[in-house]
Amino acid sequence: MFSNSKLSQLWLLIMLLLVAGLGYQLTAHKQLPIETNILALLPANHQDPAAQQAFDHIATSMSNKVVFLVGSPNSATMISATEQFSHQLAQLGLFANIDAKMSNSQQQAWAQLYYPKRFQLLTPAQQQRLAHNPQQQTAQVLQALYNPFSGVTGAELKHDPFLLFRDYLTQLSAQSGHFSLNQGFLTTEYHQRHYALITAELAGSPYSVKLQHQLPALDALQQQIINQYSTPTEKVDILHTGVIFYAAHGTQSAEKEISTIGLGSLLGIIVLLVVVYRSPLPLALALLSISCGLIAAFVGTVAIFGKVHLFSLVFGASLIGVSIDYAFHYLTDRLAAGRDWDPHQGLKHIFVAISLGLITSLIGYLGMLVAPFPGLQQLSLFSAIGLIAAYATVVCWYPSLASKPCSPRPLPCHQLLNAWLQLWHIPSVRWSVPLVLAIASILGLYHTHYDDDIRQLQALPQQLKQQEATIKAITGVSSGQQMLLVKAKTAQDLLTKLAAVDQQLNTLVATHKLDSYQSIGHYLPSIAAQKHNFELVKQLYQQQGLALDQQIKLSQPPQFTATFQPLTIAEYLASPVSKPLRFTWLGKINQSPTEQIYGAVILLSGVNQLSAIKQFTAQDSQLSYLNKADEVSHLFGQYRQRVTELLIAATLVILALLVWRYGIKKGLQMILPSFIGGCAGIAITSISGTPLNLFNLLALILILGIGIDYSLFFAELKSTDNNHHRRSTLLAITLSALTTVLSFGLLALSATQAIHSFGITVLTGIVIAWLLAPLAMTPSSPATSNIGVK
Repeated sequence: MFSNSKLSQLWLLIMLLLVAGLGYQLTAHKQLPIETNILALLPANHQDPAAQQAFDHIATSMSNKVVFLVGSPNSATMISATEQFSHQLAQLGLFANIDAKMSNSQQQAWAQLYYPKRFQLLTPAQQQRLAHNPQQQTAQVLQALYNPFSGVTGAELKHDPFLLFRDYLTQLSAQSGHFSLNQGFLTTEYHQRHYALITAELAGSPYSVKLQHQLPALDALQQQIINQYSTPTEKVDILHTGVIFYAAHGTQSAEKEISTIGLGSLLGIIVLLVVVYRSPLPLALALLSISCGLIAAFVGTVAIFGKVHLFSLVFGASLIGVSIDYAFHYLTDRLAAGRDWDPHQGLKHIFVAISLGLITSLIGYLGMLVAPFPGLQQLSLFSAIGLIAAYATVVCWYPSLASKPCSPRPLPCHQLLNAWLQLWHIPSVRWSVPLVLAIASILGLYHTHYDDDIRQLQALPQQLKQQEATIKAITGVSSGQQMLLVKAKTAQDLLTKLAAVDQQLNTLVATHKLDSYQSIGHYLPSIAAQKHNFELVKQLYQQQGLALDQQIKLSQPPQFTATFQPLTIAEYLASPVSKPLRFTWLGKINQSPTEQIYGAVILLSGVNQLSAIKQFTAQDSQLSYLNKADEVSHLFGQYRQRVTELLIAATLVILALLVWRYGIKKGLQMILPSFIGGCAGIAITSISGTPLNLFNLLALILILGIGIDYSLFFAELKSTDNNHHRRSTLLAITLSALTTVLSFGLLALSATQAIHSFGITVLTGIVIAWLLAPLAMTPSSPATSNIGVK
C-alpha cells in the first residue's frame, strides 16, 4: 500500500505543477501578489450595500491624499520653505498632483462660480433677516459704509447694493477651515507659529510597495528643507499625514515579523535537527516538507483569493513549525529503529496517528472559515493547504528518500526521556498535575476581559499618530472616517436633505457634542432653495430699494433686473471650488440590486457624544452613521461568540472521534491536555494584561487541533511497546512542540496587539498540552516496562 511508486510520482507531478504555478504568479504581474491594504482584511457590509459603496468610495478618495504643513515662527521663512518644498515635491515622482500655491485663476474660482448666481445665494441668517426684517439689511449696508475697514467700493455697491454676496462669501470662507491666503498659499497661525498647507495626491495606491519605497526620499527632502531654513532661533518643521505612511509602517512591520518568525522557526528547526539526528538527510527531508507546504499554501491561496495578505503571511510563517511535525515522527522512528529500519513499516507504524493528527488540525484551521474576514479565511486556507502538502510529502516521498537506516546510537537525552515517562506512570502524578493546572487555569479565567476593537489589527506608530493629532488641531480637519451617509430619491431631494441635516448638525456643534463637520450642502443649495432665495432678494429690492437709495444717495436707485439661473450640480462639481469636497458627492448608488438612489457623505470631526449622533440618525431612515472600525469591531464581537460555539462543536466532534476509536475513558484523557492548555493560554494572556479578542479563540482552536496530535501518538502506543519505542515517541512529540512554540510563540513578539495576544495564548496552550500529553499513554505491562532501559 505505502510502497506504491505511482503515489510518489503523482505527488511529484502535483508539486512540479505547483512550482510552475508559483513561477507564473511571481512573474505574470509587475507586482508581487501580496496585499498590504489593511482594509482588505475587513468584511463587506452585506446588510447595507449603499453604506458599503459609500465607505469604499470615501476610503479610496481619502487614502490617496497626503497632507503637509510647513511651519515656522517667521511668516516669510515659512513662505520660502513652502515654496521650495512644494517645488521639489513635484520632482520625486511620488505624487500625481500637488496643491500648494494657488494660481490667480484658482483664487478667482469662487467669484467666477458664485458671483453670477449671487441673487439666489443666501446664508441662513440672511434668509431669516430678509423674510422677517428686511430693513435690517439696509441698516447693515449703512454700518459697512461708515466702517473705514470694510473696503466697500462703488463698483460693489453698483452690482450688489445690499452687500449680500460679500456676507455669503465670508461664511463660505469660514466653513472652509482655519486658513487664509498669503502670497497664494493657504496659511494659518497656531501657537505662535505660521503654517502653510500643501495637499498632494499619490501617483498610485498607498498600499503599493513601489510607492512606499520612495518614502525615504521624501523623508530626506523634508530633512533637507528643515536644515536649510532653520536657524538657531527659528526652527522650521514639516508635518505630514496620510494612509501611505501607516501602510508603509505596516508593510515594514509585517516583513520584519515574517523574517523574525519564519527565519527564527527555520533556524530553530535546523539546530534541533542537527543536534538530534546528526545527519544531513533528516535536515534535507525536513526542509523538503516545509518547502512543499509553503509552496502549495502560497500558490493555492493566490489562486483562490488573487493575492495573499501580509497579515496572513505573518501567521502563515508559523506554519513551518506545524508542517514539520509529521517529518519528526517518521525521522525519530527511523532513528530509534537503527539497523532494523524498514521505511514502509515505519510509515505504517505512524500512519494512523499522523492521519488523525492531520484531520484534527484541519478541524482547527478550517474552523476559521466561519468568520467572514478575508484575512482569517486566507490564513485558514493557507495553513490547511500547507499541512496537507507537508503530510503528503511524508507519506509519498519519505519511504523512498529515507530508505537507508541510520547509524545506530542511543536517542538523545534517553535517560531524561525515560525518567519523564516513568514519572507519568505514577498514579498520583497522573491526577494531581492535571488537577493543579486545571484549578490554576480556571482561577486565571476569572480575570478575562475581551476587547473587540479592530484597530488591534494594526500597529500604529506613536510618531505618526502625534503628527496626525497636531495636524488636526492646526487645520480643524480630521482624517478619521466617521461620517453620515445621506440618501434621497433624486439629486435635488438630496441637496434639500443635506441642508436639513446641516441645520441639525449645527445644533450639535453649538452644544459641543460635535467639533465640526464637512458637508457639500454648505456650498451647493438645492434649486428649490435657490428659487426661494431669489424671491427673497427680489422682495428686498422692491421693499428696501428706495429707502437705501435715499440714505446713501446712489447714482441710480437699485433695480432688480436679474433672471433666475440655477447653480447646478454639474457646474459646482466642474469648478475648482468643489475639489476639497467633490469626493463626498456619491451621485447614484445601489440601494438594492434593483433600486438606485442618490447619496452624499458628511464627514464628522471630533465626535464628543456618539450617542447623540446615533440617536439623531436612528430617527431618519435616509440617514446612516458610518464608522468602519466600529462596525467591524461589532462584527468581531458577534463572531467571537460564533467562534466560541464553533470551538465547543469542534471539541465535541473531536471527542466523538476519539471515543469511537479509543473508548470514553481514553478519549477524555486524550482531549483533557488540550482543554486545560486552552484554559491556561487564555488565563496567562489575560493575567499578562493583554486584552482578549476573536484571535484568542482562534488560538484555542489551534491548541485543540495541534494538542490532540501529541495525545494521539501516545494513545497509539501499545502496552506491549518497549520503553525504547515510547522514548522515541516522546522525543518526536517534544521536537514537534518545540518547533510549534518557536513558530507560534514568536508571534508574541509582534508589535500588533492582536497577533501578540494570539502568540501568548498559543505558546502557553501548546506547552501545557505537551506537558499533559502522556496522560493518554497506556501504562507499560510488567513484562516490558524495563525493556530497553539503559
